[in-house]
Amino acid sequence: MRWLVEKALAAPFIVVALAVGLLGVGLWCYSRMDIEAYPNPVAPMIEVITQPAGWSAEEVERYVTIPLENGLAGMIDLEHIRSQSLSGSRT
Repeated sequence: MRWLVEKALAAPFIVVALAVGLLGVGLWCYSRMDIEAYPNPVAPMIEVITQPAGWSAEEVERYVTIPLENGLAGMIDLEHIRSQSLSGSRT
C-alpha cells in the first residue's frame, strides 16, 4: 500500500488525470441511465368525472357515485374512498 501512495505522490498529474477520467465516465454513464430524479410520493389515485346532461347532484350521487363506491370497496389494499357530487360543473 505504501508503494502505491509513493507512486501517486511522485506523479500527481497522472492521479489527477485518472480522477478526471473517472469523473467523466461516471457522468457519461449517469446521463445515459433511465431513472426518475424523484419517485412520486403520491399514492395511486383514480378520478372519475361524469357530466350527465340534466341530472342533479342527487341523481349523480344515486346512479353513479354510490355504485362506483360500492364496486371499488372490495379492492385489495384500498385505504380510503372520497367522493364529491356537484351540480352545474362545466369544463
